[in-house]
Amino acid sequence: MVRSSKKNRILCVLLCLTLIVSLVGCGSKEAAKPETPGVTDTTVKIGTVGVQSGPLAFIGIPYFNGMEAYFKMVNDAGGVHGRKIELIKKDDEFKPDKSLAAVESLINDEKVFAIVGHLGTPGVMASLETVKEAGIPSVYFGGGAVAFTKAGPNFFPVQPNYIYEGSLMVKFAKDVFKAQKIAVLHSNDDIGRDGLAGVKEGLTKLGMESALTDEGIISFAATDTDFSVVIQKTKAYNPDLIILYALQPVVGILKEMDKVGYDCPILTTYSNAEPTFIATCGAAAPKATLNVNALGWLKAEEEQLKPYYEMHAKYYPNDKVNAYTMAGWVAAEVFVEGLKATGRDLTRENFIKAMEQAKFTDGLVPEINYSNGRRMGVTKMAMAKAVKDANGVYTFVPASDFIGLD
Repeated sequence: MVRSSKKNRILCVLLCLTLIVSLVGCGSKEAAKPETPGVTDTTVKIGTVGVQSGPLAFIGIPYFNGMEAYFKMVNDAGGVHGRKIELIKKDDEFKPDKSLAAVESLINDEKVFAIVGHLGTPGVMASLETVKEAGIPSVYFGGGAVAFTKAGPNFFPVQPNYIYEGSLMVKFAKDVFKAQKIAVLHSNDDIGRDGLAGVKEGLTKLGMESALTDEGIISFAATDTDFSVVIQKTKAYNPDLIILYALQPVVGILKEMDKVGYDCPILTTYSNAEPTFIATCGAAAPKATLNVNALGWLKAEEEQLKPYYEMHAKYYPNDKVNAYTMAGWVAAEVFVEGLKATGRDLTRENFIKAMEQAKFTDGLVPEINYSNGRRMGVTKMAMAKAVKDANGVYTFVPASDFIGLD
């Protein structure tokens, strides 16, 4: 009996030792790192959404070509830290519901690392909460709604928001146009309402509240085609400067101004600072178009533009370069700078941290600062003026230096 008990004790000790060794062995193994969606040793997969068919495809197609030209240039040079960039594009036809569905597919089905260059304010707004909840990095938006700047730490706007731009317009109104009376003509949508809010904010900051009264605030639907009443009200108000916050209605407004022979300086949003657009305006309203001035946020200097022109000619030789291709190039450029700053250990968390520490000064955009939670994007802008060149083509020429709000 004693001998049997002793054997049992020995067996018990051996079993305990075996269990301890097993537990220690398990604890000593390095825990496997969770996989980062869209990232392999040799690739990083990203997605983008925007209009590529329908009446507004003339915006989306060159925009995405500009983006792909930059990524192709990077991939041909070996990628970033050994990883080449794979871009998945989805067409939303500029419809918010389709944009949301496309974003959900990119996140849940394609499992992309990031969303880059989501084009169009309505679509971005429709998917804002989805992207926020997923915590996926979202870099550059083809729109300027102020909501983009407040969406969360995983959002990285580049284009100026319309409220900031509206405030900056007041500075131009005062310093460049010497305007004492301002009219704001705006579409009744996110773009127009944000722009108006920015103008009011700028007037308050500069102590110019009396320059804009209720009679000088004239709104219209983004789908309107008859602007006779709008121009009648504007003429009756008799401003020194018209701040025009709208996109598609601009051509109709200028046509009506030509029709009634109304002449007044105009300052419009950077979203209209595009040569093809102003050429269309000039063909429809040859006189009023020469009153148009627009803010811009890209530094179009020869040294910075050289690789852009060369790469676009290499990859898309049959396409014209314009402001849309340039915007797509910038979207890709900012994302790649974030990849470079992150290093080889590419996770979403590391990318977001790197973006908040990176300096963006060498490309086509003025400096962007994302530190300390800042998400304002570009804050320095310059003005361009519409002119008719020697060939009879309406285009924009620089008319001021880059400035920002204090």
